[in-house]
Amino acid sequence: MAAKETEKMTIEQVADALGVSKTTVSRALSGKGRISEETRAKIYAYMGRTRSEPTLAQSGEKLRTNNIAMIVPQRFIALDLPFLRKCMGGICTMADQRGYDLMLCYSSNTEYPQLQRQLANHKVDGVILTYAMADDPCIDLLRQYETPFVLIGRSEDKTIPQADNDQVAAACEMTRILLQLGAKRIALLVGSTIYAVNTDRTRGYLRGFAEFGVPVDQRLVHSGVESSGQTIDALEAALEQKADCILCGDDEIAFEVMRELRMRHILVPNDMRVASLYDSSMLASITPSVSAVQYDAEQLGKTACRMLLDRLAGKETVMRQLEGYQVILRDSTKWMERSRNIK
Repeated sequence: MAAKETEKMTIEQVADALGVSKTTVSRALSGKGRISEETRAKIYAYMGRTRSEPTLAQSGEKLRTNNIAMIVPQRFIALDLPFLRKCMGGICTMADQRGYDLMLCYSSNTEYPQLQRQLANHKVDGVILTYAMADDPCIDLLRQYETPFVLIGRSEDKTIPQADNDQVAAACEMTRILLQLGAKRIALLVGSTIYAVNTDRTRGYLRGFAEFGVPVDQRLVHSGVESSGQTIDALEAALEQKADCILCGDDEIAFEVMRELRMRHILVPNDMRVASLYDSSMLASITPSVSAVQYDAEQLGKTACRMLLDRLAGKETVMRQLEGYQVILRDSTKWMERSRNIK
């Protein structure tokens, strides 16, 4: 069965012509899976003779590449983010166990040219998004190409498969502990609320106050803290509002707060207590060490990857999988620990 120079052939047509299975043709073209060199050469020779090109659009199934993509925001490239590195390690481990390779795609908040090329050229079977942003155009792009994907984080869209840490519960527990330890005016400093993680941490902070039965002074809530200057401005405002504890949305904010308090000769924990809703080795190693919420980023990456690969294999999966956390109390709240027993 010869094909014209401009004619597209389906994988099924190539398989029928050569008397082999569609899986064999798919493996030969993708370079994945076990197949003899003799069979691979026969398939390529046939396609060369007929000048044919397999088309996915006309075949009954998509050609497997055994590649998955991980989307990383471009602005994160210059940052040292242990969370993403550990997530990637977990994804790579799980992907390798299941016979898949991982590709990285960098993106801005609104443009995904690298991902679009990979989707258009059928380079990946599925995608893992490493952050959740409100009205993310990447979701529309993935749906346009009917590409399976899993989100690391939370989305209000319940049709999106999601793997996340329980950010709300973690922030709530940390806030309750700080209140139990004697803090009365806890200032919250978090990043932009276009990211679901910051929205969830704020919700947890507010829930902690509600569960403890005390009102929240909204003047102590500072969001959109994305730079060193914004951190200093938010800290200045918190000090003016007589905050006795600074609860930081992440380790970068906490590190900047600790540095600024030191420059102002404000002693931690004697004069001000500090805690973070995300832990890192940086917070454990500075003096005084900072109390923080600890997550297993590698396990989260494994969970997200397993969810995606199960979907690719046609298995039923849960739409939302939550991983746990641990609150680690260190020196930055030790004065409070001596003054009040946890209930």
